Amino acid sequence: MIRHYLKTTFRYLWENKMASTINLVGLATALCVVYFALLYVRFELSYDKFNKNVDHVYRVGMNINTPAGINHETTPAPMAEALQTFPEIKTSTRIFLDYYIVQKDQENFGEETLAYADPSVFNVFSFPLIRGNASTAFNAPFDMVLSESAAKKYFGSTDCLDKTLTLDGKMTARVTGVMKDIPVNSHFKTNILLSMSTLFSFDSGWQKNWNWLGFSTYVLLNKNSDVSRLNNKLSVFAKTHPYKEDISYSLELEPLSQLYLHGKVRANKAGSTTTGNYKSIFIFSVVALLVLFIACFNFINLTTAFSLRRAKEVGVRKVLGASKKQLVFQFLTDSVAVSLIAFIASIVLCILLLPRFNELTGKTISTGIFNNVPYLSLFLLISIVTGLVSGIYPAFFLSANRVVANLKRNLSHGSRGVSLRHGLVVTQFTISIALIIATLVVYRQLDFIQNEQLGFKKQHNLVIDFHYDDRIRKHTEAVESELTDIKGIQFASASSCVPGRPNKKFPTTLEANNNEKIELQCDGYFVDYNFLKQYGIELVAGREFSKDFPTDNESMIVNETTVRKLGYVNAKDAIGKKFSQRGKTGKIVGVVKDFHFHSLHEEIAPLTIMMSPGFLTFLTLSVNSDDLQRTIKEVQTRWRNMAPDLPMIYYFSDELFNAQYLAEQRFGKLFVCFAILAILISCLGLLGLTSFNTIQRTKEIGVRKVLGASVSSIVMLLTKQFLKLVLIACLIAFPLGGWIMGKWLNDFAYRTSISWWMFAIGGAIALLTAIITIGSLAIRAARNNPVKSLRAE
Repeated sequence: MIRHYLKTTFRYLWENKMASTINLVGLATALCVVYFALLYVRFELSYDKFNKNVDHVYRVGMNINTPAGINHETTPAPMAEALQTFPEIKTSTRIFLDYYIVQKDQENFGEETLAYADPSVFNVFSFPLIRGNASTAFNAPFDMVLSESAAKKYFGSTDCLDKTLTLDGKMTARVTGVMKDIPVNSHFKTNILLSMSTLFSFDSGWQKNWNWLGFSTYVLLNKNSDVSRLNNKLSVFAKTHPYKEDISYSLELEPLSQLYLHGKVRANKAGSTTTGNYKSIFIFSVVALLVLFIACFNFINLTTAFSLRRAKEVGVRKVLGASKKQLVFQFLTDSVAVSLIAFIASIVLCILLLPRFNELTGKTISTGIFNNVPYLSLFLLISIVTGLVSGIYPAFFLSANRVVANLKRNLSHGSRGVSLRHGLVVTQFTISIALIIATLVVYRQLDFIQNEQLGFKKQHNLVIDFHYDDRIRKHTEAVESELTDIKGIQFASASSCVPGRPNKKFPTTLEANNNEKIELQCDGYFVDYNFLKQYGIELVAGREFSKDFPTDNESMIVNETTVRKLGYVNAKDAIGKKFSQRGKTGKIVGVVKDFHFHSLHEEIAPLTIMMSPGFLTFLTLSVNSDDLQRTIKEVQTRWRNMAPDLPMIYYFSDELFNAQYLAEQRFGKLFVCFAILAILISCLGLLGLTSFNTIQRTKEIGVRKVLGASVSSIVMLLTKQFLKLVLIACLIAFPLGGWIMGKWLNDFAYRTSISWWMFAIGGAIALLTAIITIGSLAIRAARNNPVKSLRAE
C-alpha cells in the first residue's frame, strides 16, 4: 500500500514539474539560510562559554567620573591583590594586552598580540596546557606560554620547552609551556602569554601604582556568592581607595558570559578586547525567519492552489471506491515527500556553501554541518510540519466534495483563499523590498565611512612600527633623512600612534574659559616636527611645532573638540592657556581641525599632541612611486643596515583605517545574500501563482482572443492584479525599511542619510522582477492558439 502511495506521489510530482521545482528550490534554500543564521547566532552567543567557570567569573571595570562624563576604563595593577580580601572572591587574575615583534630568526618572525598574565590565569580561564606545568609556567620574568599554533609556527612542533624567542629584536623569552589554542569565541585572543613579572621588570613602580591603568582584572567568585552584596562592598572600596585626588570612580562587575555582546569597551595599549553587536544577531535572526516564512508559505500557497487541478483525480478515485482516509493520506504523502526532498537538498546546499559562509563571516563558525545534529533534527521537523500543513487543507477540502463536483472540476477555494494568497504575496514582497532598502543603506554607509573626509591624508602612507627601538627612536631625524633619500619616498615623520590604531588616554588638566582647571581624559599623540604636515592635518589657530622654538618640548597642540570642552567659542582664545599632563606643564601653542583618529563609530574625542621622543614608535613614509615593490624593497634594504636584528613590520595607513569596518563589510555581504535569496524565493512563489492563475483562466483567455483581444491587453489583464500587490508591498516596506535602518545607523556617530532614491531602487527592483516573472508566463499564455484553449476536454 505504501509503495502505491509513493508511486502515485512521484507520478504527481513529475506531472507538475514546475510547482514541485518551485517548492523544492524555495524550501531548500530557506532551510539552508536559516541553518547558517542559527549557526551564526549560536556562535555569537557562545563567546567565553568554553570556560568551565564562566558563570562565576567577572571582569572588574572602573567608571571614572569626569567633567565631560563617565570614562569606562580598565583597572590599575594593585586592584587584583586588593580585591582578594573579599570572602566572595576565590581568586583574581590580571591580563595586560600588548604587542611585540616575535622572532625566532631572520626568516621566521611576526607582529603578535600577546598578554602579560598572572600565574592564576590558568585557574580563572580554561587554557589547558599540553606541555609544561601551569603552576610553574610563570615563575620568572620572560617566561612564556605559547599556543599550539604559535609553537608550530615558530618551532615546527609543540616540543619546544626551554627554547627561546626574541622580542623586538632585543629581549629573549623562554618557552615554559604550550597551551591549546584559545578558541575563536573568546572576548580576548592571543597566541602568547608572558609572565606578569616581565612587565614589572621594566618598572617595578607600576605594580603598586593606583594611577596607572591598563590592566583587565578578573575575579573568580566562590559558588553561591551574592553578587549584589559584593557590588555594594565594591562601592565602599572605591571610596577608600582613591584613584586621584578630587576624582571619584565606581567599580563594576561585568559577567564573563556577557562581555562580548554587552561589556563596555575598555581600551588599553594594544586596543580593546573583542566586542560583538547584539543588533546584528537580532537582525540576522529576524531576516532568516522571514526568509523561512516566505518559503514555507510559498510551499503552502502553491500546494493548496495547484491542488484544484487534482479534482478530477479525486473524483475518479472516489468512484473506484477510495475512502476519505485514503485520499487524505495520499495528499499528505505528496506534500510531505516534497518537503523531505527539500530537506535533503538543503543539507547538500549547506555542505557546499559552508566554507563560503565561514569566509563571509570571517570566522570558522562550523567545520561541518553534522556537528550540529540538533539543528538538523529541528529542520527535519520544520520540513515535515510544513508538508503536513500544506497538505491538510487540500486533502480535507477535496476529499469532502461530492463526486460530481470533483469530476466537473467546478471547484474553488473561494474569496477567502484568494485573499490569503494575495496577502502572502504582499508579505513576501514587503520583506524583499525592505531587505533591498537595508542593503542599499548598509553599502551607502560603508561607502560613506570609507570615503568621508577624515581630516587627514590617509593615502600613500607607508607605516613602519619599530617598537620603540632605540636605534630608530633616538635617531629619527637621521633615519628619516636616510629613507627620504630613496626615490619615491617624499616625506617622513615619527609618532607614538597613527590614525586607526588604538592609543592611550591621558588625564590632562587644562585651563578653561572661566579660568578654572578642568581635567579631561584625552587621547594623546606624541610626534616629531613633521607629523602634521605628513598627514595633512589642518591648523585652525596658533602654530605648529618648530625647531625655532626650543620650548616646544613643553608645548601642546589640541584639537577643536578639546577647545569646545573647555568652553571656548573661538579656537584662538585657547592659545597660551596652561596645561598639565604626566607631570609636565606648559602652554597650548596651536589648535588643529578635528580629524577622525578613530573609526566613525565614535565621536571625535579630545586630543592632545605633544613632542616627546621617548614615546615614538611609528615611522610614516609618503610613498609616490610607479614601482611600489622596488621602493619597498629599497626601504627594507636600508632598514636592515640601520637595525639588523629588527624585522621591518609595515602596512599602509588607508588599509589600517579601513580594517576597522570589516564587520560592517561582512554584514553588508551577508545582507546582499539574504536579500537576493528573499527576492528569488518571492519570485518563485509569484511565478507559481501566476502559472496557476493562467491555467485557471485558460478558457477566458481563449474567448477574449476569439473576440479580438490583443496580446498586450491579455498580458495586462494577467499582470495588473499581481503588480497591484507589489505596489501595496512597496507602500508597507518603505516606512518599515526606513525605520529599521535608521535604528541601525544610530550605531555610528557619523553616518549617511537615508535618501529617497534608495526606496525608489528597492521598489523598482521588486516591480521589475515581478514584471519579468509574471510577463514571461502571461505572454506565452496570450500567444497560445485559442482553439486549444476552447477545445472540449
